[in-house]
Amino acid sequence: MPILICDLQFDQISFSITSFCVLSHFLTEYLEPRQVLSSESVKLQKLFIAQNVQRLAGIKIEWTSDLGQHLRMTHDDERVAIFHHASFLRLHQDSKIFPEGFIDETLRTLALLFPQSDKAVKQWVQGLPSSVDRSVRMCGRLGADARQIENFRYWHDRLVVLKQVFDEVEPGSVARLWSDRRRRVQWYTFWTAVLVVLLTLFFGFVQCVEGALQVYKAYHPS
Repeated sequence: MPILICDLQFDQISFSITSFCVLSHFLTEYLEPRQVLSSESVKLQKLFIAQNVQRLAGIKIEWTSDLGQHLRMTHDDERVAIFHHASFLRLHQDSKIFPEGFIDETLRTLALLFPQSDKAVKQWVQGLPSSVDRSVRMCGRLGADARQIENFRYWHDRLVVLKQVFDEVEPGSVARLWSDRRRRVQWYTFWTAVLVVLLTLFFGFVQCVEGALQVYKAYHPS
């Protein structure tokens, strides 16, 4: 703590300052933005939240305390790590150890995946294991402009990969088919076709019953 530095010897102060500089330099090098992947077709819609990543795409979320693993896909793109310690991030928003803008952007990734005003997300987070930081859903909510992928420098590529996997995974059950609104036009087309088929079968069944009753009455007029 800074308040304790006053009681240290000069060589100890020098060591502390040197250690701070080394750590800051290491983190700056390690966390340097590297935008390699193309993001021309990547759209971060409102539907792209942690709950749907798990519920619709079937991607298992692994809650991690390792900031370096945040948003990393593993196990053949079947799992994604999420750094959930939002309290830690807010505590270090003014820290000079991390690169400029890094903490704020990390908080914005949590706001993207856990929109604060979403009641369904609130209920879902409350049902998570007690080890998960509940303030993960208290990072605000991003508007349309803030959700643009170009606004993410440090987590750009990992968000691109996660969104691509999210879009590519097809629902594997009827329940997921009903809940999956990622492609709204296809969703409406599919369920309209299902409704038409069901109505056709229903009216066909009704006609069969009516025909059977007419035949019965013909042979049993009284």
